[in-house]
Amino acid sequence: MIARENVMKKNLHLILITLILIKCNSTDAIVPNDDLAEKGPVNAVLRTTPFSKGVNFSGWFEVNNAQRIPFTQYNEQDFANVKSLGADVIRLPVRLNDMTSGAPDYRLDPLLLKFLDTAVNWAEKYKLYIIIDNHSFHPVNRTPDDVDKVLIPVWAQIAQRYRDRSEYIVYEILNEPHGISDKRWGEIQGRAIEAIRRTDTKHLIIVGGTDYNSYNKLSSIPAYSDPNIIYTFHFYDPFMFTHQGASWSPPMEYLSGVPFPADPKRMPKLHSKLRGTWVESAMKDYPRDAVPSKLLGILDMVTAFSIERNVPVYCGEYGVYIPNSLPEDRVVWYQLITNALDNRKISRTSWDYFGGFGIFNFDGKGDFHSDVNINIVRAMGFTPPAQSPRLKEPIKSGFTLFDDYPNAELNTGFWGGADTDFSFYSTNSAEGEFAIRWENAGRYDAFWFSFPRNGDFTALVSNGYFLEFKACAEKPVQFDVRFIQSENESSIPWRMRYTINENNLPPDGKWHTIRIPINSMQEHGAWINKTRQWLNPQGKFTWDNIDRLEFAAEHIDMKGRRILFDSIKITR
Repeated sequence: MIARENVMKKNLHLILITLILIKCNSTDAIVPNDDLAEKGPVNAVLRTTPFSKGVNFSGWFEVNNAQRIPFTQYNEQDFANVKSLGADVIRLPVRLNDMTSGAPDYRLDPLLLKFLDTAVNWAEKYKLYIIIDNHSFHPVNRTPDDVDKVLIPVWAQIAQRYRDRSEYIVYEILNEPHGISDKRWGEIQGRAIEAIRRTDTKHLIIVGGTDYNSYNKLSSIPAYSDPNIIYTFHFYDPFMFTHQGASWSPPMEYLSGVPFPADPKRMPKLHSKLRGTWVESAMKDYPRDAVPSKLLGILDMVTAFSIERNVPVYCGEYGVYIPNSLPEDRVVWYQLITNALDNRKISRTSWDYFGGFGIFNFDGKGDFHSDVNINIVRAMGFTPPAQSPRLKEPIKSGFTLFDDYPNAELNTGFWGGADTDFSFYSTNSAEGEFAIRWENAGRYDAFWFSFPRNGDFTALVSNGYFLEFKACAEKPVQFDVRFIQSENESSIPWRMRYTINENNLPPDGKWHTIRIPINSMQEHGAWINKTRQWLNPQGKFTWDNIDRLEFAAEHIDMKGRRILFDSIKITR
């Protein structure tokens, strides 16, 4: 599921369970009411997986081109941190089908394999199972009936590469197939298993059903004869709670404050934009579906399937979207689902680690020792790290944003059309191994470096720092380099920009060093994403709340033009 781009959650069957909130101190703020715990014996699966609990590393390999993998988004320390939580598995979503040479051979990009090898090395070092999840997935577009034409050669290559590696490697055939018949998908999945087993008879394989790996489709998966198979399902019930605010499932972005458990006194007033939509209809069913027996029945159904088939089952994704849900209710939901899965000995990986469903206090990359949501982590059954507050102070010295790789402390991103060619890993560099390549950019395309905790640049501006980078262009180009403030309820994304054109980047095919005094940049206005509204400059930009640095094709369509960038830094 995507992050990242993330990341896309799906409309599963609505369900709810009832708990009670008990407020105590800040480190143990919410606990379940013992009176509502499951009473009596609970059937558990007879066959378990070799791993028990973990997280998804979303938004890392979830791009449609290996050249765009933000490899420094995660590093070895993240694997060590996850291990310290008490996790024993990481699910790694990878858009394998999209990172090939295309028909007829569908050869996997060597750069992808280089990065994937590194991730596997780190997992093995920390004795973490790593599920290579083929996350070649679109939330709306159906899984093609001929997906086997790429799926089979892709898995044959992965099996060949990792057949002699440790037992910590696990293969997941395809994330959330949908819009394809059970029969056809069962045939394709069986062929993928055969392709793997022709080379690799050692490693576990995860299979799933249609309708987005629905638990209702477990029994529709063929009874594959291979003994080393795990059957997966995903759990996001009730959808109105777990996905409130989700922009990829319109008009869910207008839904907020939906309580868990359902409480007539706490139900939010329906937003006007939800009137007459499927969300309004679903919300009418919310209280009726909010009964413990439904949740328990679903998990008991999964357990019964496991016992009947004598196969292990695994919940590959579960979670609650952060922005529009109440923190206390999220904790209650995680605690209930986690305990129910544990009682049935069903392994799981939450969606996700960094990101909108993550373990941190906000949607995005957080610091493990200051930004972790302790209550959420405990509710997931993990042991949280000690936290110490990080005081926000002005940045007082220069730093590098890109030098062969993006700065690991920053988030990176790219926006562009199908014809835009963007890469973090061009070998035509000014120095070192890699440079950034930006080619055929359409108007308003952009790439950026964002600051997870927002940057206070006031000291840099007053002390005369520069934004410096090397660039190369063979034809005249025009684009803006701009700092943008955060966009939220208390902040407008005002811009401060500097325009690059042939006067400061000659179109001669040579590398040029461009130095921009930060205090010489000019205010440009603001684009409000939420309301799709443009605001002219009002003199309200401040340097103490910088969300990101963008390189944006603000002025013209740059089709047929290529720009290379290297050694991007803030310096004196």
